[in-house]
Amino acid sequence: MKTKKTVVVIGGGVAGLATAALLAKDGYEVELFEKNKELGGRGRVWEKKGYRFDMGPSWYMMPEIFEKFMEKTGRRLSDYYDLLRLPVHYRVFFDGGRKYDVRKEKEKNIELFERAEKGAGKKLREYLNSAREVYEKSMEELVYMDYDNWRSLLKPELIPYLIKFNFLETFHDYVAKFFRNKDLQKIIEFTTVFLGGSPYNTPAFYRLISHADFNLGIWYPKGGMGKIFEMLERVAREEGVKIHNSAEVEEITVEKGRARGVKVAGEIVAAEIVVSGADYWWTETKLLKEEWRSFKKDYWEKAVLSPSAVVIYLGIKGRIKNLEHHNLYFSDWWEKGFEEVYKSGSWPEKPSYYVHMPSATDRSVCPKNGESVMILIPVAAGLDDSDEIRKKVAERTIVHLEKISGEKIRERVEVMRIFSQRDFKSDYNALKGAAFGLAHTLRQTAIFRPRNRSRKVKNLFYAGQYTNPGVGVPVGIISAMIVEKMIKREGQG
Repeated sequence: MKTKKTVVVIGGGVAGLATAALLAKDGYEVELFEKNKELGGRGRVWEKKGYRFDMGPSWYMMPEIFEKFMEKTGRRLSDYYDLLRLPVHYRVFFDGGRKYDVRKEKEKNIELFERAEKGAGKKLREYLNSAREVYEKSMEELVYMDYDNWRSLLKPELIPYLIKFNFLETFHDYVAKFFRNKDLQKIIEFTTVFLGGSPYNTPAFYRLISHADFNLGIWYPKGGMGKIFEMLERVAREEGVKIHNSAEVEEITVEKGRARGVKVAGEIVAAEIVVSGADYWWTETKLLKEEWRSFKKDYWEKAVLSPSAVVIYLGIKGRIKNLEHHNLYFSDWWEKGFEEVYKSGSWPEKPSYYVHMPSATDRSVCPKNGESVMILIPVAAGLDDSDEIRKKVAERTIVHLEKISGEKIRERVEVMRIFSQRDFKSDYNALKGAAFGLAHTLRQTAIFRPRNRSRKVKNLFYAGQYTNPGVGVPVGIISAMIVEKMIKREGQG
């Protein structure tokens, strides 16, 4: 009887859990090691006094990816959680009291844009048709590629699309061709933050995310985003994955250029395949000896990182009427704000920010007479993160939220926690405290992004936000599918 091949997966975030589950389903003997007490990585859940918070990802997009993952494991997603489509995708606040609700109905959004700018309704329809084309072709031909062989991009049938997808044009320049109104531009452009970038450094190719936003919809798993990670853990355990919490990997052992396992608590755990779902730079610089690293130190020094963030979790007594499930404030310092993140590397003077209030949809996440609220302020990675600074940023933002929402908040706070740069570093081993890893700039896209396989070590693979396809929960699941495909294709098992 043939012995199962052994696999060690490092990290219990979305990519690590999904990879472990898929490989176990394929018949591999899999062990997963997570440094923290809780699984989920950036998608952990925190609870206090009856208030429950999704600590990281809060937008449920691209629902078909989750369905595809479950189909691969022979399961139905509906057996693990209930999924709701939000009637209001998000509410956007601007200076001067302007407010827009982007809704699930496409025609209502077209009317909204038309009211803001004559002819913009028709232009939105044209823009979304283009975004749909990019999305569908990319899902068919590009997103699931491992880019191990860059020549695969040069297939004759793909070349016209690579030109048509506007890789050399910025997201902002492309959007500005459709809309003159600055408010409308911002509503379209903000999704680049999901990619760890800005509209000024993200290629127009990534307009595909607008299709996910406007056409595929914004959804919510009842009980919170933590349900995704509960599902991934359940599937992994059901397939026989051995999961170890509070078990930090100290080293990837390499012999004659081949991964042989990992060291945990001073002990060697042997394996024939190692997959790291931990932050790529951490794996490279801390777990591998220099001779086995795919990238030199200067690569990480020059890399364009995503923003970090100041994240404020608030348990608020009493109901809030003027906020939706997802809310965004876009400062009139829009372009300067991105310069502060990517160029000057300074604390923002007048930041844009995001407010998540899932209790508007789901009363199970808070006490009967309360609201569960998360505020996220994107800031430059690598800033000094003192208690004084983070408290100042939090206080200023809450005061501003009271102003634009017309709601009293400060006097009603029952629970408060601030999570920022040093927490991203300590909890997730994040380079300079970056919240989303590498930004999706042109030089950090597709063949230019770190690959899913080590250049130096055989049988060492990478999944997650630093590698292909990139940033986001559904995209992390796709990266797991890519790694699974690579391992199976090569007969590594």
